[in-house]
Amino acid sequence: MTTACSILSRLPGIAFATLAITGETIAICRGEPSYYRVETSKTAAELNTMYGVSPTQARAMLAGTIRGWHTLLADPEHDDADGNLIFRPHGDRPGKP
Repeated sequence: MTTACSILSRLPGIAFATLAITGETIAICRGEPSYYRVETSKTAAELNTMYGVSPTQARAMLAGTIRGWHTLLADPEHDDADGNLIFRPHGDRPGKP
């Protein structure tokens, strides 16, 4: 069973994203229910690279702050190497036979 605690252990302390509506760069802190606006000339991707955050981790962090840290969307194990969500049939999860 995936728990919020086990999901959080797979995520970095901070990640960055771009708000689709405004184009603003935001910072997301692991486990927090909100995000913070960041004043910078760098893109979210550039900041994530500087901090060693993969696209998969960044997408999971954004999902966690928006949808909740307990959801499977916040689990980076449900993404491919490019940070794209992998859709699996119900019950077909990594590590399960």
